[in-house]
Amino acid sequence: MSKPDADPREPPESSSRAASASPISPTIAAPSSPAAAPGDPAESLAELRGVLRLAGAGIAAAATVTEDMHRAIASKPFRLLAHVPAVDVARRIHDGVRGGVYACVRGVSRGVFAVVDGVLAHGGDVLRPRTRLPGPLVGLLQGVVGDHIARERNPLASTMQLRHAGRPLALTREALAAAFPDAGPRPTVLVHGLAADESCWQLGSNKAWGRPGLDYGSLLAERRGVTPLYLRYNSGLHIADNGRALAALLAELTLAWPVPLQHLNLIGHSMGGLVVRSACHHGQLAQAPWTRQVRDVVCLGAPQRGAVLEQFGASAVGALACFDVTAPIARAIDARSAGIKDLRHGTIADATADATAASPAHASEQWLPGARYHDLAGTLGGPGHPLGWALGDGLVRPSSATPERGRTRPELAPGSTTRLAGVGHLAMLSHPDVLAWLEAALAD
Repeated sequence: MSKPDADPREPPESSSRAASASPISPTIAAPSSPAAAPGDPAESLAELRGVLRLAGAGIAAAATVTEDMHRAIASKPFRLLAHVPAVDVARRIHDGVRGGVYACVRGVSRGVFAVVDGVLAHGGDVLRPRTRLPGPLVGLLQGVVGDHIARERNPLASTMQLRHAGRPLALTREALAAAFPDAGPRPTVLVHGLAADESCWQLGSNKAWGRPGLDYGSLLAERRGVTPLYLRYNSGLHIADNGRALAALLAELTLAWPVPLQHLNLIGHSMGGLVVRSACHHGQLAQAPWTRQVRDVVCLGAPQRGAVLEQFGASAVGALACFDVTAPIARAIDARSAGIKDLRHGTIADATADATAASPAHASEQWLPGARYHDLAGTLGGPGHPLGWALGDGLVRPSSATPERGRTRPELAPGSTTRLAGVGHLAMLSHPDVLAWLEAALAD
């Protein structure tokens, strides 16, 4: 693996080699933060009711989309035959039957789910699940419709939180000291991406490290003496809103850290990198004291200039909306979360009226002048492979993941910008070459 380059204008591209990182010590303890916890039965029941409410809303929405398409398709022959006697009567009968059928589907759906919800609410301990829904499933639902979940106050809604031992971590000096008896002076916050939770950092652990349950946090704790903390958040909300929430959380964390704090590191994967940058932006705007304690801001495969898939999705919505028959599909796709839509341009601040691809909302981003910014891009295939140029890591192109900061912001502390060939977007979560790059990036 090539060494990190201090000049981000010419990021090196190196091939992926599993042997580039030093062997994993068998004594490293797996991190307790992403582990699943049984949870309170009442919370498990609330989550189940939340999923059922989403399912009911989904069926109703699907019925509405189907009805709108049915109406658009049927209207064409009726318009063509409008001059034929009795066609108007047939149309009225058809429209009445159609409306009644779809209204019946929505009504029965609402009734069934309301009854089930009532039974669960009053069923007592007998009907309460003993385990909570898998965190990745909740993260997936939040990523797709997280803003709807928050707006409707669905029980699946959650607040941003740091996690430890599978539970939320209270940001008090006493709670942090109890959770981290060996806390060091360099806390490092790891921020997951879209439609995920903190357990994503262990994806591919067995293949990358030889055994399950390891992640960059535990490995960097041994190699760089950091204390890892794992963030969980609703990735379906606007990135700017999550950035503000993270800025407030980091203010609490730095004030409550149980030992004298030397510096703070922030690592984000994919959307998580945008959330980290947004937090720094909002913290710098407010001149928050914690921003002066940040030394390294690390973005792994972050779509800092937009994600191709969301750009394609936005274009598809515009094209489908041009036709009566496909317009309902466009409206359904457009119901995707605000967080997903923010990936179109990599928007990390509140959107303005003139925010476009050429003049995005992140054009006025506030940087932390004392922090080092590090950007990592992955590419499919070997060095110079056309697939890597076209698709990047499969979701984010290198030009988006490694923007040319040094050319436009020379006052920033020198960071590193690197491209790793043969490393896909999800593989970036557990990869020896990425670990070696992180070690170099976080070095004193």
